[in-house]
Amino acid sequence: MRKPIFLAGVLGLAASSSVNGAVVTYFLNLHESASGQVTTANQFAIWVSVSQNDNAGLFAFGVDLKGQGEPGGPTTMTLVNRSPVGTFDVDENDANYDGGVYTKFIGFGTGRGASNSTGVVSGVQDLAKSDSSGQTPGDLIRLYGFGQVAHRLDDFRPPPAEGSLGPIPYKPINSGPGIDGGGAGGLNPYGVPPQTCGVLQMPAGSARIATGSWTGTAPSIDQLSVNTKASVWKLSELNNPKGTQSEIASLNFALRDITPAAAPAVSLTATVPGGGTCGPTYSNMAVGGAVAVTGANGAYSSEVDQLLDPSSNAGYAPIQGIGNEAGSIYVMGKLQGTQADIAAVLAAFPAAVDASDSQYASLHAAYDGQFGGGGFNALWKFSNYTGAKIFTWDFSAIRAGVTMDQLAAVPEPASLSLLGVACAALWRRRRR
Repeated sequence: MRKPIFLAGVLGLAASSSVNGAVVTYFLNLHESASGQVTTANQFAIWVSVSQNDNAGLFAFGVDLKGQGEPGGPTTMTLVNRSPVGTFDVDENDANYDGGVYTKFIGFGTGRGASNSTGVVSGVQDLAKSDSSGQTPGDLIRLYGFGQVAHRLDDFRPPPAEGSLGPIPYKPINSGPGIDGGGAGGLNPYGVPPQTCGVLQMPAGSARIATGSWTGTAPSIDQLSVNTKASVWKLSELNNPKGTQSEIASLNFALRDITPAAAPAVSLTATVPGGGTCGPTYSNMAVGGAVAVTGANGAYSSEVDQLLDPSSNAGYAPIQGIGNEAGSIYVMGKLQGTQADIAAVLAAFPAAVDASDSQYASLHAAYDGQFGGGGFNALWKFSNYTGAKIFTWDFSAIRAGVTMDQLAAVPEPASLSLLGVACAALWRRRRR
């Protein structure tokens, strides 16, 4: 059974009272990277959001994840405490510097930890740095508004110290790498959660307190643990440089797996899949901007587009000239790569068709000459629909070495007009 390491620290450092309306929400985002991006890797982030208008921001926190090797926990886990902490030091090179110590402290500097084995991440603002009488601020700068509003730690830089030779200015915040809102290596400012793709939406001012990674079972928060707690500054303490009063907050939890949807190996859609933080960004690889198809229902002919150089394992090509009539659209492609890798790509997507399809032989007879070098080696079939036709491919997750070299597209029933239009099929040469 774990020793309670968080609650004692909170109660020992502040005059805490019972719950008084304040609500703290812990967000556990699976598949969020340490840089705040959606990722397929087993990485996670913990954010905190603090209710507004009934308190003055987070004073102390503790989150107990099921730890490495614990029942129901990950096989391995890393855990990094990202909550802001740092010091302000006077400029020793200033003419008024007299050799004295004037260091000021800010952030979650005591009860601070992040344990891979127990899964506990915690931090408390260090009231021990205050004057023992409570009559002066002492060496602690109160960090108000955390979890409610965005800040940089340097926003709290104190006025010059009164040295024996005159005022001594403070230097910028001294904060370790990887600390949000701090110095080099930290996200700056804190309290600015990612707001992309509709999956990372969180209340304004939400602040990150931890990041990590795992193998095996994904991490989860032990909501009933004595180490999963939070306390907030009392609203009456807002901007009080001598504040000491905090109170226990009610807790809410939000667990979200934000794994980006995997892009299909190939697709025919009205818009380009992916884009932004939540998905890959593709480039238009069609020479001239599109693969041109001429003709009308029952009598279509497609150009064979060699695509831009160099050929790519991912991209898209708009197909222009195909109407919205019922039926199927065949997309012919020439793939480059080993025979085994090409076979793996074709097997990964059910729209790929083979010699059993009624149009397979006719399409090869009409278009192999335009493709050259043995003709096309990939054929996909899609149902036609109303709207733009954009063919997208992405082989990077299947066989990254397979690239798309040439493309053509023609609607069904292509066989009715193939022999009459094959000689008129357009050819567009590759260009950089």
